[in-house]
Amino acid sequence: MAAPLTFDDLYRFRWIDHVRLSRDGERVAYQVGWADASSRQNRSRIVVRRLLDPEPIGATGGALRDHSPEWSPDGRKLAFVSRVGAADQLFVLDITTGGTAQQLSAVPEGASAPAWSPDGSRIAFVGAVLSDPEAVVDDPRPAEGREQLRRPPVARVVRRLDYKHDGQGYVDGRNHHLFVVPATGGDAKQLTSGAWDVTDYDWSPDSTRLVVAGNAEPEADLQRELNLYLVDLQANRLRLGGGFYLSSPIWSPKGDQIAFIAPNGLDVGLLERLWVVPLSGGGPRCLTADFDQAVNDSVINDMRAGHATRICWTAEGDRIYFLASGPGVTGIHSVDLQGDVREEAGGRRRIYDFDVASGVIAFCASDASSPGELFMLTHGAEARVTDLNPWLHDRYVAEPEQHYFTAPDGWRLEGWILKPQGHDPDRVYPTVLEIHGGPHAQYGWSFFHELQILASMGFVVFYMNPRGSDGYGERFRREVVRDWAGKDYIDIMSSLDQIIERAGYIDASRLGVGGGSYGGYMTNWIIGHTDRFAAAVSMRSISNLVSEYSQHDIVVWGVLQLGPPPWPDLDELWRRSPIRYVQNIRTPLLLTAGEMDLRCAMSQSEEMFGAMRLLGKTVELVRFPEESHDLSRNGRPDRRVERLRRIGGWFERFLGTAAADRPAPEQETQVLAVPAEASREWAKTIAISTRPPESVLVEEPVDVAAEPEVIQPVVSELATAEAPIVEPEALPDLPGPSDEAEDAAVSLPTQTAPAVAEAAPVLELATNPVDEPETELEPVAEPELLAEPEPLAEPEPLAEPEPVSEPEPLVAETEPVLSAFDEPDAELE
Repeated sequence: MAAPLTFDDLYRFRWIDHVRLSRDGERVAYQVGWADASSRQNRSRIVVRRLLDPEPIGATGGALRDHSPEWSPDGRKLAFVSRVGAADQLFVLDITTGGTAQQLSAVPEGASAPAWSPDGSRIAFVGAVLSDPEAVVDDPRPAEGREQLRRPPVARVVRRLDYKHDGQGYVDGRNHHLFVVPATGGDAKQLTSGAWDVTDYDWSPDSTRLVVAGNAEPEADLQRELNLYLVDLQANRLRLGGGFYLSSPIWSPKGDQIAFIAPNGLDVGLLERLWVVPLSGGGPRCLTADFDQAVNDSVINDMRAGHATRICWTAEGDRIYFLASGPGVTGIHSVDLQGDVREEAGGRRRIYDFDVASGVIAFCASDASSPGELFMLTHGAEARVTDLNPWLHDRYVAEPEQHYFTAPDGWRLEGWILKPQGHDPDRVYPTVLEIHGGPHAQYGWSFFHELQILASMGFVVFYMNPRGSDGYGERFRREVVRDWAGKDYIDIMSSLDQIIERAGYIDASRLGVGGGSYGGYMTNWIIGHTDRFAAAVSMRSISNLVSEYSQHDIVVWGVLQLGPPPWPDLDELWRRSPIRYVQNIRTPLLLTAGEMDLRCAMSQSEEMFGAMRLLGKTVELVRFPEESHDLSRNGRPDRRVERLRRIGGWFERFLGTAAADRPAPEQETQVLAVPAEASREWAKTIAISTRPPESVLVEEPVDVAAEPEVIQPVVSELATAEAPIVEPEALPDLPGPSDEAEDAAVSLPTQTAPAVAEAAPVLELATNPVDEPETELEPVAEPELLAEPEPLAEPEPLAEPEPVSEPEPLVAETEPVLSAFDEPDAELE
């Protein structure tokens, strides 16, 4: 029998990312990361290999983190980023001669995202600089150690909404701007400035200018849109156009047009699409207007943070390669300039990064049994290049069992079951329902450590994609916009009912529920509306939409998701807030949160904990110092392990892990009716950044050096119209098929992306209030909890790490290569 996966196996994983091919397609560079137990840090280094050779040919060996490799145009050198003291800096290593890597940047706040100019003479990068001195009163004293970037400021002065970013912290007057530095070394030159951020950029083929994505206009913090700017090497900036929430601009090899990714509008929930804009003049043209998948990677797991949006031109400039998310999968597709889309690499997996060169596609992919490996595709033949986690072959990894469900109003839904080892279909098992965040993310065919641990402990794990999830088209994705805890709640609960009836091995008296981010919000909501669950775990969650509305780091996104600014009428936000129903909760609840989570603030978990504790309910809050919203994916390793331990322990305490005999028919637990959410007439017109995308026009001629800076401010106004609210006394019954006509009258209209950006009308949604029955909630009997098992043994603490000496200069050939063939497993202390 295979050994079960454990919490501490986190230290054994090797994660691959950021794959880059040399221009001739013969060599590949990528980064491999791992969680180091002794230092309690996340580390990574860069591996270089010939694609067809079984062994790597070289690697960097920094003491902390080497990452983001980029090949020089001639394939002789590698630019990458490495940690120096408290900040990342830019380095270049000559692969052909070896030796010591040369440090090219010394930006005090750090450098990132290097890119070679096509002629190989310069390297651009993004650096953080103080751009708004009035926004912070810095402490003039030096940092207290090499690992501290600077002391906490004396004061922060906030005048904009974008004063904080989750994972980065408080901006403190710093912004990310574009720099260039000679490839042979020298002074770096800053090309952009001001209180705005460069989010993406790319070089022109002639190496004379760059295209930059960002918003340098006044009142940009009240706008969702980003613009394209042309910047030359003398730091002159010209606004090329905007009106989109865009990313990933990339110049065509011929230099005649720029491709980028953007939805066809500024509202939320719209699919990301691929566009091109000619530099000779005219508006942008959508190449994927008839392709009902998002141009991104939306499949989630706990092995990797973020969602890739990489696109690549062919050398001939006739096709563009991109990632696209289908049902439970992410694959590589390409499109020609006439909009003909074809799949290049797919299957039941999540492809999360790739590169294309000389007819070769190299990509990183995870599937249900692997956190990620390197693959190559050439002439239609695919081959796996790495085996980074061979130890997993000796562990029990549950194979997802795919299921389909039907929502009460006819929608088809997809979900999966993980079964414990030695599963006996004639017995019944405690079961955990997991709910993803987003809400526009999706579960899929990707390795998920947390879910696999629960299966290894003896739980059946059920997870599915309700409406609002990505992967199933734009209409499906937008069903949750301005309808939080509406149709998606119905989808989740009705799918659970169906899998209980269909499977026959789920113990309906021992159900658990858990989720993170929006999944945490939904967990809080569920236990306030039914007592069918015997345990719940709410991670980095939201409990009060009134207090959260303008509190987080993506306020404009939240306004579009939830509705226009609600003041002074807060009734609708309050009605959709889980904490309003806290008095109904009878399910023991564990809350986990990072103390530096700026997306779903710690105060949201504190509110839920405080209310439940005051009401005498079973609740526990676990706080993780310094951690952001991405604790589960890139937090400090020992905290990630502790988080997993707490989740598994909570479900074990209240559900038990042992299978039981199937109950006699008269003893079977009745499945509670699913209380539907109240009326869906909440969706109102949003006037924040709702003007249609403007055409991207190029001032003629496009000569950045000759033209003065052109800035056309675009100020978005917040809507103040208030929607009529009907406050229900109780939740109505679940709508049946006969309610389809009524649902259709209040559902969000589908927005189809045209081939050319046009003036899109502002969404006009039904505003007539829907009368709701005034019925009182029937009191629900207190669930009989299982006897509490003996507490888990306290894990032995990790030994304090020994002081880490200052790393030696990076040398190409002195550090043993990190790969599946010779990388030793990290030892636990």
